[in-house]
Amino acid sequence: MWDEVRTFIDEHDSFLVTTHIFPDGDAIGSELALARALRKLGKRALVVNEHPTPRTYEFLDPDGSIKTYTEDLDDRIARCTGAFVLDVGSLERLGNVGPALERAGPPTACIDHHKTNGGFADVNVIDPRAASTGELIYDLVRALDVPVTRGIADALFIATATDTGWFRFPNTSPRVHRMAADLIELGVEPARIYAAIHETDRWERMELVKRVLGTLEGAADGRIAYFYLTNAMLEETGATEEDAEELTDLPRPIEAVQLILFFRETRGKIKVSMRSKDGPPVDTLAGKYGGGGHARAAGILMEGELADVMNTIVDEAKALLDSGGR
Repeated sequence: MWDEVRTFIDEHDSFLVTTHIFPDGDAIGSELALARALRKLGKRALVVNEHPTPRTYEFLDPDGSIKTYTEDLDDRIARCTGAFVLDVGSLERLGNVGPALERAGPPTACIDHHKTNGGFADVNVIDPRAASTGELIYDLVRALDVPVTRGIADALFIATATDTGWFRFPNTSPRVHRMAADLIELGVEPARIYAAIHETDRWERMELVKRVLGTLEGAADGRIAYFYLTNAMLEETGATEEDAEELTDLPRPIEAVQLILFFRETRGKIKVSMRSKDGPPVDTLAGKYGGGGHARAAGILMEGELADVMNTIVDEAKALLDSGGR
């Protein structure tokens, strides 16, 4: 499985490592783990993303090695002789890093666990059976015989813990628990990591949560929960875009809810985050509008007014429930 990737690494000395827009725990953890492993092999690794690292994950990267893309980085990207694209199914989902990568033109390798990934890179490892891209990077690090440092272990643990909902989502396999146990034996402290991510909220974020929950509505006899966030809410509460991350699951405790839709104004577009708790898969619906993701968690970035986008996607979600996901 990893022979082609191993050859790809052997053939190049410097790598760009990147991931999707609005990077989450799996994306950030996978990038850092791979970049650190590459450096252990004597390679150079430049990690660049379209959007900044969320504040909750900054502790993983105390040196600020992950760069936020600007045109000033184009020369450094052009000097990379290879590129790793992680946790994403297309170059379009890289934001401005995608065109920069295309201009530079290095051969690329993609490691991903989304079933919607059609294999766009020169080298592809795509395994939808994996609970996270971090699980695949864990396998790669082992295959490369790279010593798993505390920094690599922490990054891999966060990648898998966050993409499995801290080991409670249906994608949590026995193998995931074995991997977590291995990483804990290597020094990972789950309680410390959980606290660093989920117990560092600001009062401004709590005010934002109050405002967002005030928009919560139900549809399809309560099987759909949908809510939204506007730029005005951010301004009025003093919260930031980063404070708006990780809000999608707020309605998950509602027993009747099968589908969750969270609509958010961001940078002139509407970001739609979708979750299927006990309902049909949402990745096909996301793909219909240029998005992607998994059966249980997917997203779209859409043009249009918030109300119009909400009406369209809520209607689509109703139809999805009526069809049973067909």
